[in-house]
Amino acid sequence: MEGQINILKDLQQVIQKAFTNFKKCPKDRLTVEYIQTRLELLENDWSSFKNTKSQLYGRFKLEDIGQKVVDIYDTTEDTYISCKCLMKSTLNSVREPLPQDSGCSNNSSKQSNSFVKLPKITIPTFSGKYSEWTSFHDLFISLVHNNASLDNVQKLHYLKSHLTGEAEQLIRHTPITDANYRECWSQLEKRYANKKYLTSCILKRMFGQKRLHVESANSLKELLDTTSDCLNALKNLKIDVSTWDVIVIHIVTFKLDNETRKQWELSVSNDSSNELPTFEQFRIFIESRFRALECIEPRKDVAHQINNSSHVLSSKAMLATKSSNIRCEFCSELHKLCFCKQFAKQSIENRREFVAKNKICFNCLGGNHTVYDCKKQNVCRVCKKRHHSLLHPNREPNAENKGQDSTVKSTIDNASSSNSDNQIVTCLSTGKVLKPRQVLLATALIKAESKIGEFQTIRALLDQGSQACFITEATVQFLRLKKIPVRGHVSGLGDNKSTIANYMVNLIIKSTVDLDFQLQINAYVLSKITSYLPERSVNTSSLDWIDINGLCLADPYFKTPNKIDILLGADAYCCIMKEGVVKSPSGTLIAQNTTLGWILSGVVSSSNESSKHHTRNLSVHCTQFNEDNILKKFWEIEEQVSTRKLLNPEEQKCEEFYMKTTKRDDTGRYIVRLPFRDEDPACKAGSSRDIAETRFKSLEKRLNKDTYLKEKYTEVINEYLQLGHMRPVKEEDNKKDEAVYLPHHAVIRNDKTTTKVRVVFNASEKNKKGVSLNDTLMVGPTLQADLRHTILRWRVHAIGIVADIIKMYRQVRIADEDAVFQRILWRESPEKPLRDCELVTVTFGTASAPYQAVRSLHQVAYDEGDKYLLAADRVLNSFYMDDLMMGSNSVEEGVEICKQMVALLGKGGFALQKWNSNNRQLLDRISSIYTNEVVQQTGQIKIKNENTENKDKEDIGVKEKEIDNKEIEIKLDSTIKILGLTWNRHEDGFQYSVNLPPLTTAPVTKRLIISDIARLFDPLGW
Repeated sequence: MEGQINILKDLQQVIQKAFTNFKKCPKDRLTVEYIQTRLELLENDWSSFKNTKSQLYGRFKLEDIGQKVVDIYDTTEDTYISCKCLMKSTLNSVREPLPQDSGCSNNSSKQSNSFVKLPKITIPTFSGKYSEWTSFHDLFISLVHNNASLDNVQKLHYLKSHLTGEAEQLIRHTPITDANYRECWSQLEKRYANKKYLTSCILKRMFGQKRLHVESANSLKELLDTTSDCLNALKNLKIDVSTWDVIVIHIVTFKLDNETRKQWELSVSNDSSNELPTFEQFRIFIESRFRALECIEPRKDVAHQINNSSHVLSSKAMLATKSSNIRCEFCSELHKLCFCKQFAKQSIENRREFVAKNKICFNCLGGNHTVYDCKKQNVCRVCKKRHHSLLHPNREPNAENKGQDSTVKSTIDNASSSNSDNQIVTCLSTGKVLKPRQVLLATALIKAESKIGEFQTIRALLDQGSQACFITEATVQFLRLKKIPVRGHVSGLGDNKSTIANYMVNLIIKSTVDLDFQLQINAYVLSKITSYLPERSVNTSSLDWIDINGLCLADPYFKTPNKIDILLGADAYCCIMKEGVVKSPSGTLIAQNTTLGWILSGVVSSSNESSKHHTRNLSVHCTQFNEDNILKKFWEIEEQVSTRKLLNPEEQKCEEFYMKTTKRDDTGRYIVRLPFRDEDPACKAGSSRDIAETRFKSLEKRLNKDTYLKEKYTEVINEYLQLGHMRPVKEEDNKKDEAVYLPHHAVIRNDKTTTKVRVVFNASEKNKKGVSLNDTLMVGPTLQADLRHTILRWRVHAIGIVADIIKMYRQVRIADEDAVFQRILWRESPEKPLRDCELVTVTFGTASAPYQAVRSLHQVAYDEGDKYLLAADRVLNSFYMDDLMMGSNSVEEGVEICKQMVALLGKGGFALQKWNSNNRQLLDRISSIYTNEVVQQTGQIKIKNENTENKDKEDIGVKEKEIDNKEIEIKLDSTIKILGLTWNRHEDGFQYSVNLPPLTTAPVTKRLIISDIARLFDPLGW
C-alpha cells in the first residue's frame, strides 16, 4: 500500500510541475503542436493516477487507506482541471483559422489535428509555354475555377496575377469585371489547350532521346524518368497508352547501351510463358540495373563523366542561346532581362520581387536556373557579392542617409558551441562618408611571448565593445603558438554567419611602457581582423598638445597606416585601464592612460584635405547576453518530453495491419499475418521453386563434403519439424505454382555457446519476375530504443540482470494462409526425393521478422501487463531484440522482477535462458525460485550455477533455462558483435574480448599482422 501511495504522490508532483511549467512557458513556444503534445502528456499522467487509485481501493480496505489518499486525489484533480482548462483556452487563442482563399478546400472550416504543418499550396505562374499549360490548368481549375466561395471578379484577379509574358499580354487590357472572367478563361483555353501540339511535343521528347553509348547509372535514370514522365503526360491528355507497352519498349531499348540491352534480352528470354514483356517489367529491370551500377561505378569516373557532360551541355546551351530568340521575362521583347530598360526603371523592391516570383537567377538574371546553379562568376559592382548589380538593395540613394553603404565584417560566437546563448561579439563595417575627416581607433604596441619564451613586438587594437580577443593567423605562425581546436561561427550584424574560427591560442602579453605589467589572455584565431589602421596618414600639425602634456603614447606610430596583429577585447581592456583622460583643444580627440601607455581615439583631420570624397572604415561594437534563453532552457530540461515516435505512412499502415490481423491461440501464442504492401503481392507465381531447387542442390554438394556440418544442419531442420515450427506440404497441394520458395544456407558461429550452426532463409532471392518476398513486405517501424540508451538505462541500477529469449522469432506463429509464402525444399540425402515444407513461424531472413517478433513481445505487455506492473514496463524498454538487460536496486526487488518477467513472458509463449547478474545473492535466489515456484507455471528448469552442489536441481523438463556465470556478450543482433565488447559481471565493467589465433612457426610478417587485425574486427565475427 505504501508503494502505491508513493506512486500517487509522484504523479501528483508531475501534474503540478506540468501546470507550473506551462504557465511559465514563453509565448513564442506556444504553438498548436506544442500545446496538443502537453495535453496528451497530461491526459496520460491523469489516467495513470486514476488507475493507481483504483488499484489501491481494489486491494485494500477503505478504513486502512485513510483520509490521506482522498486529500491527494482532491488536490490533484483540482490541479488537473485547472491545467487542462488553461491549455485548452491557450490552444483556442493560438490556433489559426484555415485561410479562405483559393488555396483552401471546401472543408476549410474544419480544424486540422495533424502534428505536421503542411506548406501552403501555391499556383504557379503561366508564361505562355505550351508545356506548362496542363499543370497550370489543372491546378487553377481545382483551386480557383471550381471554388464556389469565390466570385468571378476574384477569380479574374487571381488569373491575371498568375500570368506573365505572352499569356499576360493576351488579357492585359481586359477590365476586371464579373462578365469578363469567362471570356478571359475561354481565350486562354482556346489559345493553349492545343491537344495536338502538346501531344506532338511529348512524343518528340520521348522518342527523341539520345542513345546511350556506355553503361551509366545517371543516363539510365534519365532515360527511364523521361519515358515515364512522357507517358504520364499523355495520360493527363486523356490518351489511352495502356496498349503501347510493346511499342514503347521496342523504341526505348534501341536507346540503351549494348550491354544493358543484352541483359534485358536475356532476362526476357528466361520467361518460358512466351508472353510479351510489359513496361512495368522494363521499368523494374532498368531500376535494378542503375542501382547496381551506382554501387560499382568509381566515384572519379562518375565525377569525370559529370564534368564532361556538363561541359558539353553548357557548350550546347551557349550555341542554342545564340541561335534562338531570347525573350525578356518582363516586357516580352527580344532581349535579355539584364538589358531591359523598363525593368531598370522599376524600384529595387519591385525588381527583387519580380526576380524571386519568376524564379530567375539573382546572379546573371537568367531564367533557366537558380543562383545556386549559376556558372557565371559575375559579382555585384557595388558590394562585390553574388547578385546582379540591378538587384543591389542600396543602389538607390536614401534621402535621409545619402551615400552610406555599410557591410558587416565579422562576429564570433562562443567558441565552445555554435548555439551558445552567451555570444561573444565584435563587429567591423565599411562605409562611404563625404566629409574629409577620419576616426582614429585606439592602438598600442605590446610584447607577446613566443613558443621559445622570447617576447616579440606586435600591434594591438583595443576594443572595449568586444567580449573576446582575436589574433591573426600570421601572428600565430610568427610566434609559433600552439593552436587549440575550437568551433566558433564568425558572423555579422543580424547574425549573418560568414566565417568560422577553428582554433584559439593562449599567450602572455607585456607592456612596452610598464615592464612589471603582464597579462595572460585567450585569443581566437582569424585569418584577418581588419584592414590597415589608420586608413591614411594623419596630419600631425594639430597634435602639438600631446607633446605639451608629455604623454608617453602606447603606439608612437599611430599616424602611419599599418596592420593589426591582435584585438584586445573587454576582458583585457578592463585590466589595462588607469586613471587619466586628456582631451584635445577641439574636444574631438582624447588620450586615455593605460598600462600600455596613452592611447588615442577620436576624430582627426587627414593629410589629404583636398579630397572631396573618401572611403573609411567604421567600427561598430556590440555585445549580446541573452538570459531569457538560458532560463528557457532550464525549464526545458526540467519538463517532460514525449518520446513517442512519429510513424511514416508505410509504418503506420504496417502497425494498423498488425492490430487488425493478429490473433492468439489456445496457449496464448500470437499468430500474425505477413504485412504485404499490396493485397495481391507480386512475388507470387514467379517460378521461385526452380531457383530454390538449384540453390538447394548446391547446398547439398557442400554438406556432402563436410560430414559434421551436414549432421548439425540436419539436426536443425529436424528440430524445426519436431517442434512444429515447420510442416511438410501435402502431396495433393495445388499451390506450387503460386507459392514462394526460399533458398536456405548454413551460417557457422563457433563463438556461440548454444547454436553453433544456424539455418538462414534468403527471402531476398528474386524470382524469375525479378521480385523477391522481401520486396513486397513492409518492414515496419523500429520499436526498440537505441542500443547505447538501453545499456545506459540498464547500468543505472546497482544490480544488473541479463537474460535472453529462447528462439524468439520462432515463438510467434504465422497464419496458415500465409505459410504458402515461406516454403523450402529439403531432403536428408540425395537418394531421397525432395520434400516441400512450410515454415509456420516468423522466419529469420524476412524483412518483417524483427518488427513482428518485437511487436508481439510488446503486445504481451499490453495484454497482460496490468497483472505484472514491475515487468510490463521493462518488457517495453529493457529488451534489445531477444536480449533482456534490466536492473534493480535491491535483491528483493530483483527477485520480484524476475518472477514477474518469467510469468508475463510465459503468457505469450516466450521463455528466458542464460540468466546472469553481478550479484551472487540474487543468482542464488533466482535458482531457488526456479526450483520451488516457477516450475509450477512453466515446467521444470535446468539450472547451471557454479556455487550450487545440489544435483537434484539439474532436472531437465519441458523448457530449459540456464544461469550462466560466464561474461555476457552484448550483441547488436543475433549475429553481429560490437567490436567484441563484453560485460564482466564480477568487476561490473565493460571490456574488449580479443581472441587472437596462436602464433605459428612461420615468421611474423606485416601481412600476417594485418590478417589477424582484419579477422579480429570482422563485422560478422567470423
